[in-house]
Amino acid sequence: MANFMTLDSYAIGLIQASDTQKERLEEFTEQVASGKFHRPVANNQTIPARCVDGRSTNGTPPLAPNAAGGSETLFVADDLTVKGLATPDDTTRSAYKNTLHWLKVHTFEVGGHTDTGAQGDASGCGANDKLGMIYSYIANHGDVLRAVAGDLGVSVLAETHDRILKNARERSQFSKGRELLDELKESARPEFIDVLEGDHKEVVAVINTKDGTTLDRSALQKEFGSDYQAFNVDVWSFKKAAEAISVEPLEPHEIEQKVAAMVYYNLATTFVLAGPAMRVVVLQ
Repeated sequence: MANFMTLDSYAIGLIQASDTQKERLEEFTEQVASGKFHRPVANNQTIPARCVDGRSTNGTPPLAPNAAGGSETLFVADDLTVKGLATPDDTTRSAYKNTLHWLKVHTFEVGGHTDTGAQGDASGCGANDKLGMIYSYIANHGDVLRAVAGDLGVSVLAETHDRILKNARERSQFSKGRELLDELKESARPEFIDVLEGDHKEVVAVINTKDGTTLDRSALQKEFGSDYQAFNVDVWSFKKAAEAISVEPLEPHEIEQKVAAMVYYNLATTFVLAGPAMRVVVLQ
């Protein structure tokens, strides 16, 4: 049986295994945890350009590293630390736009997603649409996030921890999810903006530390259908992502801070979206 933990009482969301999903839950957990459905990323991509969302899309888009909101994770990493990409108006939309522009200038792919049910101000990406809730979770549950990060091998210095929490608390302005999606559509190639379908059916969250790989959701769906899905976070890509949004010469302490911010944001997103019974496995 695969080793896993559950989010337990720290999770405040609703996504978790239903009674009907328990029929193949053990088998699904075992196979996902084995790494059977993880494949090499396309074109040696090294930074996140797709989201952790477990839902599927039409076609077979090129595999790229996963993080909450795709490129949004890189914007948050800067926003919670040095704010090098912030703007005078201090809106999340403007800072996100700056992040996407920076990445494109430095020849990195940018990406994220919407879904077929997105309406009004929503983007269809929970990591985007619930950004205010996620920042609030970081501000109010920092000790939990720091402890879990430590369990994953990411040691966060007190100074870094305090800075992330301070910036999370002080951010009061959050642009609409649709506004951030509009910026993404202006910057990303169409094949890096997924249009996801159906309801959330995630029962496992994968913390993937295996360099150069990501979850192949198409292969997973062929095996289990659309009723079993997995969140996937490619933490192996976070250091390269932190370097990608930093100015040369790279400062190790700044890189460490941004990696920690990415870990906090991705963990907080999971705690906000998922329920207490959500299983977490670490792929090494």
